[in-house]
Amino acid sequence: MTVLQDLLAKVETGQLPRPLPFSVSQSVLVIGAFNGSLDAAKALHDAVLPDQSCGITFGGEYGATITFPPTWDRMSISESNLIPARAWLAAILRALIAQEGEA
Repeated sequence: MTVLQDLLAKVETGQLPRPLPFSVSQSVLVIGAFNGSLDAAKALHDAVLPDQSCGITFGGEYGATITFPPTWDRMSISESNLIPARAWLAAILRALIAQEGEA
């Protein structure tokens, strides 16, 4: 299991281990997104996935679902959570894990 996979597993169970495998400024954004800040989730997304668009659907059974649409070379990523920013954080981590696998 990679560091990012471990972090994703912890985020999905409501835990946030430290230290985080990001720069200090990005770690602050990870913590903010984990704690519910959509601004932090967007800033983290812009920092680590600047060319990746996403869609956000609020409501329904979960608080929000974040979807990164499929491209020619990768599958769609979708994460849901009662805390919308945490769903976005999980989607970002899943996208970074997918990029790791491509490298």
